[in-house]
Amino acid sequence: MIITKRNNALSASLIFTLAFILALGGCVKENTAPAYIHIPAFNTTVIGGQGTANQKITDVWVYVNGEINGVFPLPATVPILELGKQEILLFPGIRNNGTRSNPVIYPLLNEFRISKDLISNKLDTVLPFTSYLSRIKFWLNEDFENGNIFTVNQGNNNALNFTVSSNGFEGKCMEATIDKTNPIIEKASRTNAQLAENAENIYLEMHYKSEALLGVGIIGYNAVTPRGITTYKIYLKPNKEWNKIYINLTNEVKELKMIDFKIVFEGSLPENVSSAKILIDNVKLLQK
Repeated sequence: MIITKRNNALSASLIFTLAFILALGGCVKENTAPAYIHIPAFNTTVIGGQGTANQKITDVWVYVNGEINGVFPLPATVPILELGKQEILLFPGIRNNGTRSNPVIYPLLNEFRISKDLISNKLDTVLPFTSYLSRIKFWLNEDFENGNIFTVNQGNNNALNFTVSSNGFEGKCMEATIDKTNPIIEKASRTNAQLAENAENIYLEMHYKSEALLGVGIIGYNAVTPRGITTYKIYLKPNKEWNKIYINLTNEVKELKMIDFKIVFEGSLPENVSSAKILIDNVKLLQK
């Protein structure tokens, strides 16, 4: 379960439902059997400085000749009623802020474009690939292979720190263990990001595995508030397996109206637990 500061699930669910109805509605109107394309997954490529290529693309948004055909969980077999030569756009979809009921096109990745000669009852397999948009600004890209930047203490516990561990999702990661003696850890990044108030999209990507309640937020700074204002966007409940999440910070940055920002993590020991590990890997702060 994930607790978010805002819930856009209703509007996103309406989009999802509308797209599904549009796809079904077309099937009712036409007597001709559709063509089909099978999409196993999206592959992602990265260049130097962009970090891990591992993404969690859960859905594909399918457009045919500029019109929505539907939104489909991956892997997907997609019916298409428009036959003959067609221009198909496939957009990578994620679950915004990790919420299952909030599917969105991930706006920081490119769409995949293909021209297909669609034949009734014929199945074609499409292997789409994507990459980051060229205009994405990487304010933070921490894979913990060469150290750890999350060392700025935000709480009262200076004794407890995140350390670099070899237990990462890929290679090394940041790890801490909290217990009854030290039940909370709260650390921010050493580096600042000058996130733009008018940015179209600001996202934090990360892999995590945690036995503790894990808060993720930002701290905004300006000349009037040198100690900063902290806003926690999301609290992630304990999970036993590695997960990737996309946290949308666009509105938080707009509302804070600050100049500099840090990312902050807070781990809290759950009740009836004597100790809990927190592992975090592949932290990216991205702006479009």
